[in-house]
Amino acid sequence: MSAWVYLAAILGCGAGACLRFSIGWLDRAKTFPWPTIAANALGAALVGAVMALADDALLTPGWTFALATGVAGGLSTLSSLAVDVVVLAKDRRARAAVAYLVLTLTLGVGAAWLAYAVAASVA
Repeated sequence: MSAWVYLAAILGCGAGACLRFSIGWLDRAKTFPWPTIAANALGAALVGAVMALADDALLTPGWTFALATGVAGGLSTLSSLAVDVVVLAKDRRARAAVAYLVLTLTLGVGAAWLAYAVAASVA
């Protein structure tokens, strides 16, 4: 891949991270990590759509890398998920921690699958 593709991925990662930060401002009460769930589901949906378009040769490998690795990688976050689970468990909210993990996995996989299906049907 060319240097331009890597530059696009770097810029996309920055844009995704800024979007994730903005989503975090939606829940200032911070009683449950809804913003992280939303960011991770949105990132998974983006990767699902990108992969469907790439499978149909509508995106080049460079664009696929820049969007999936860059934008979606900057948007979604395993580290925040891990810290949120630790904080919930530390606060003796084990049920909330488990619910958070189940919701994140279910919504993430569901969003990726749905976005893939929609993008594949449109392509």
